[in-house]
Amino acid sequence: MTVHEVRELPDMRSLRCWARAHRTSIRYLGPTLDRHPVYAAEDGGTARVVRAPEHDPHPSPLVWRSPLERLRAIG
Repeated sequence: MTVHEVRELPDMRSLRCWARAHRTSIRYLGPTLDRHPVYAAEDGGTARVVRAPEHDPHPSPLVWRSPLERLRAIG
């Protein structure tokens, strides 16, 4: 059995600090159902995510899927 740790951080500043400390990049995962962008940084089986408070500027997908399904550690 593989265990992956996913935690939500409070803001982009926290995510940038975590990504810098783990020498990894931040990537856009997609929108929530409420149209807020979700960003993540991953290091092996560990991921940190943030839901940004502003509306997602990207076009709405035709079929919505959870942004967490796009994490490399999980999917």
